[in-house]
Amino acid sequence: MEHPVIDSSVQLIEELFSSKVGTPEFSMTVGICALVWVLVTRVLLGMFSSKRGILASGLALVVPLSIGLIAHGMAGLHLVPLVEIDWAAKWLPIAALVLFILLAVLVIAKRILQVSASVAVFIYLVATAAAVGGYFGAQITLGVIQFGEEKVEQREEKVQGEIDSLL
Repeated sequence: MEHPVIDSSVQLIEELFSSKVGTPEFSMTVGICALVWVLVTRVLLGMFSSKRGILASGLALVVPLSIGLIAHGMAGLHLVPLVEIDWAAKWLPIAALVLFILLAVLVIAKRILQVSASVAVFIYLVATAAAVGGYFGAQITLGVIQFGEEKVEQREEKVQGEIDSLL
């Protein structure tokens, strides 16, 4: 059974994280980004004298992001065919994503975090910037690991070639 909205959201996530859903690289990158986002949100909540915990910080990430991803898929599926402009296919779904994330932060996340709307937007932006930093850190770490694996494989091939030449 096809789910075009979910497929559109998965495609966006795969493009953002530059790896396929379900691969270890994807899981590691998403895990690091989510962990950084939740921890930064929790630290900022402490600075703004909120007594909300890790669970509320996680919900404040998941709920607006889920609503934004659904809006992205719905805009790509229903709104883009109605608009006959060349830039609409790319920018309307992204605009829907950003708009609905912002609305969800203003309406839902501020209630989850129990802070004012401006503080909720500030926390969301700072935590998202930190998560982007976590993403780049994860990509660098994955690159170093991959480079090390390639060097080990080259060394194994060289040693195996030397052993074969001796026999």
